[in-house]
Amino acid sequence: MPSFALWLILEATPRDPIGDPYLAVMELLTMVSALALLGLVIAIWCFADAGRRLPALTALAIGCLAVGLTMTVHFVQLTAIRQLWRAGHLTDYRLVWPSALFAVEYFAWDILVGLTLLSASFAIAGGPAPLPARRALLIGGMLCLAGVVGPLSGLMFLQNVAVLGYAVGLPIAGALTGRMFRATMPHSRAA
Repeated sequence: MPSFALWLILEATPRDPIGDPYLAVMELLTMVSALALLGLVIAIWCFADAGRRLPALTALAIGCLAVGLTMTVHFVQLTAIRQLWRAGHLTDYRLVWPSALFAVEYFAWDILVGLTLLSASFAIAGGPAPLPARRALLIGGMLCLAGVVGPLSGLMFLQNVAVLGYAVGLPIAGALTGRMFRATMPHSRAA
């Protein structure tokens, strides 16, 4: 889904289905992005203070579910759906709204990633140094959750709010969280 923002900028209007080679590349990039999200929440869980372990574990659990669902959707798209289409059993191989696979994808990225980012924001300790990372996670999560209005209402342009959350907010939050970890980790000259 993060690559969806790139597609919006480079290629198509919101009513056009995404086709290959863009779709295949976007699906692979989405799978890589999901794994990066998992790495982020694992890092937050590993370094969470004792008093913040519950929100860190919540972020990890929900994040694992989001990653598992989106990896499944894109694996099915890259394999079975294309083979069924080539065999003439489907009229199209592209993700087009409304569809069951797209609904699962929106559930994963709008709701589950939104909840993951919100939980992760509560898992980061207080103080001025972690404040930018906490805020970025919180804002990204709220944008993801707000974007679910699109699929719920059928007004799909509203889903672009979630795209801002995971395609812009999430990378910023990841960078700020990484910077926070680097600043708080003890450095050794021998290392």
